[in-house]
Order: sequence, then structure tokens, then C-alpha cells
Amino acid sequence: MARKKSPEANETQFVVKPLIEWLKNQNAQWKIYKPRYGTSSTGWDIEAQRKNQDLLIEAKYINGPFLSSFSGLIAAPLAKRPQHFLKKKYRSWCHRVCWAIGCKGDLISLYQIMFDYFMRNITFWQHYCKDLRMEYIFFIEDLKIFKISFSKFIELAECYKKQVSLQTKLRDKRKIAGLIMRNYCAGPRRANVIRGQDRGQMARMSWTKGVRI
Repeated sequence: MARKKSPEANETQFVVKPLIEWLKNQNAQWKIYKPRYGTSSTGWDIEAQRKNQDLLIEAKYINGPFLSSFSGLIAAPLAKRPQHFLKKKYRSWCHRVCWAIGCKGDLISLYQIMFDYFMRNITFWQHYCKDLRMEYIFFIEDLKIFKISFSKFIELAECYKKQVSLQTKLRDKRKIAGLIMRNYCAGPRRANVIRGQDRGQMARMSWTKGVRI
């Protein structure tokens, strides 16, 4: 009987490694650091540094109850985690916090669940984004990366809120969430999807256009 992988092993394999490879493929020449003992270590799961920008990334792979993983993401910016690249200061003046999320199932289901949580209190998430310096959400599926700004995801959650009600069925909610994300990705200079294992080669996905950070 095959041994079940630990959550930390899944996060490393399906979230951390593909995202690090994606960052290395960018023209920005990121300086990358990850803890020696993976996501089980204290500290950020990935730190990406370039001139005047430090990304502090918390990674989660969702293969079970969503709420426990989501709680970990929400609490990440509040934890006192010093940056690896700094010797004296707690965090740099140019730091930004990001989420990296992978899941076993379809991303559309994940979008719908997250929209449901965000739409309950849009004002809270707007303050959360601003006060805790949130920058991007990276969604990882089958070694492909989809990047969206945290503030834009809040805007899309607000659009989602206007189209659903308490009577809306789950199947219809997922259709609406999928349509909102596809419409966003179809716009000019939107999502970036790239295969982590194929350096410089864009993945073939009909709902995306590529842009580098």
C-alpha cells in the first residue's frame, strides 16, 4: 500500500517547486530562498528578492478541508517571521506578502469557495490587503502558475457577490466563478501561466495571456 504523503511534502512538490521554477524563468532575476526543511520550517515558504521588491510567500496545498488551510494563509502576514535576507530588521521597507495555493481538484471550485469567503466582508479584505501589504495570489495547478493581484481578486469577489444570492445553487456558483475568472484572464495583460518544467515556454491554455513580473 502506497504511503500517504504529508501535507508538507505535497506543498513542496505541487506548490513550492513549481513556483520557484516559474520565478526563475522570469526576466526579473529574482534571488530565491526557501527554508532548508521545507514548509515545515518556521519562516516564509519562499522569499523572492529583487531591487526594491521582496516577495514573502506563504504556500498551501489544499487536499482536504479548506478552512484549516485558508486560516493558515490568513494568519501568515500576522506571524512574526523575519526575512532571511535581513540581519537586523524584521522586514524590509519594500516587502510584500503573497499567497501560493495549489489544490487537488479543479481550480474553479477553489475560486468559488474563496469568492464566497471574500464576499462576506469586502471591506475587511480591502483593509487586510492594504494594512498587511498583500501583493499577489499564485494559483498552481498541474505545474502551471496563474498570478493575480490580491486587490484585483477582491474586486472580482465583489462582482461575484452581485451575481449570486442565498438561493443560488452550488453548481451555478461555480459556473459564475469560472466565468468571472475566464473573463478576467481574457482581458489585455492579465494572467501569466507558464509550465514550470519548460523554461521559457508558455502553456497552452485558451483563457490566458502571458505577462512577466
